[in-house]
Amino acid sequence: MMIASRLVQLIQITDTHCYASDSSALEWCKEPLLYPNLQLQQVLNYLSTHYADYDALLMSGDLAQQEVPATYQLLNERLKRFPLPIHTIPGNHDTVSLAHTYLESRFWSPALVQYGVWHILMLDTSRAHKPDGHLSAEQYQQLSAYLNTIPANEFALLVMHHHPMVIHSAWMDGMGLQNANYFWQWVEHYPCIQAVLHGHIHQEFNAHYHYPSGRAVAVYGTPATSVQLKPLNPTIAIDHATPAWRTLQLHPNGSISTRVHYLRS
Repeated sequence: MMIASRLVQLIQITDTHCYASDSSALEWCKEPLLYPNLQLQQVLNYLSTHYADYDALLMSGDLAQQEVPATYQLLNERLKRFPLPIHTIPGNHDTVSLAHTYLESRFWSPALVQYGVWHILMLDTSRAHKPDGHLSAEQYQQLSAYLNTIPANEFALLVMHHHPMVIHSAWMDGMGLQNANYFWQWVEHYPCIQAVLHGHIHQEFNAHYHYPSGRAVAVYGTPATSVQLKPLNPTIAIDHATPAWRTLQLHPNGSISTRVHYLRS
């Protein structure tokens, strides 16, 4: 059991869009030309050196662009060498059965993990052959059962792939978490939930969902390790190809400090 009163430090990476070969370029990004496997490796190398004292790495989906066994096997070999615990969820670009078969089980379980007074809930919002996000009635029931056991002086961070708030990019907002109104009604019942962390949008997003009671739940979207997309754009448009990650400091009083970083050449 970890010491309850300490600071918890996490790293999030997302949307790696890996291939079976390091020489494969991202097919839907012609300018600039980029190689997702190599970008991921550069980020992992940097994180290994500069964040050795952190608690864990969170990977929030779209692990693969080429959804074949060899992609996940190659990714597994890379992740095995990373020095911190890794917690992973799939995204809409992943074939979940392949991901679970070829990535070690320790990267998937437990899906509900505790560090200090913080409970990290890794939510699978993917559904086969669907670009948008979904949480089933069964998932809500399981999450509720877990959250009901959290003491009043402990906190929860929800991690998912799809975004639960509009980001004002029309093409991407159609692929967010579906039935988001119900999601936020459900969150309202659990004051321990301090924030939602997601990927999917390939850009930085920082906002709060506000309730009439005055409660505000933070929502953090993190740029990709692959390619970034232009914010507030009605159609898909490439912004730049600098890989990114997010760091989070989860404080014992329930507050969160967070920042997005870019790997500069």
